[in-house]
Amino acid sequence: MKPGKIISERQWVVSLSFTIMFLLFSANSFSQKGIEISLVGYPGFTLVNFEKALGYQDDYMEDWDQFHYGGSVKGYFLNDKSLQLGVEAGWQRLYYAYYIVPYDPYSVYREFNVSTISMMALLRFLLNEKIFISGGAGVHIFGDGIAPAISAEAGYLIKAGNNLKIPISFRLTPVFGSGLPVSACIGAGISFSVR
Repeated sequence: MKPGKIISERQWVVSLSFTIMFLLFSANSFSQKGIEISLVGYPGFTLVNFEKALGYQDDYMEDWDQFHYGGSVKGYFLNDKSLQLGVEAGWQRLYYAYYIVPYDPYSVYREFNVSTISMMALLRFLLNEKIFISGGAGVHIFGDGIAPAISAEAGYLIKAGNNLKIPISFRLTPVFGSGLPVSACIGAGISFSVR
């Protein structure tokens, strides 16, 4: 990601701090029945404009890989309502690219393995006890800065015990940085309730 396209870290740290404070103060009204913790893996594919994202012409690209993989830890405040508030922390590997750029008299080699750490506030809407849709907003932290991100997810909860579920989902996550990477992933994991 080119630093010029990434919003200042200070602005996002302040915004994220206010979001976390809001979630903590709201926890009492949302967590009437406890907290649900989910561990989810996300394999998939990242669509990205390499030239805009990395600043090199695609003609110089020797190798690339758009396979996405990552994982997240989510927490939802459980209540008697269909709408639930939550938070997420995750890591994702977005894409890889390798360039050989000719500069007389030598060539320059550039390798990019782009990954992020993300933090998001989430809203989940339960259509019934098994089907859900959720959306999130937050930040992706790259090695050279921070970019805003959103997510949209739809899934199914398979009951595996009194307090244990297996979430299966499909998720889209645009990252609003250079080249606008968008990951499309299948999610699978484990979810348990703490009351």
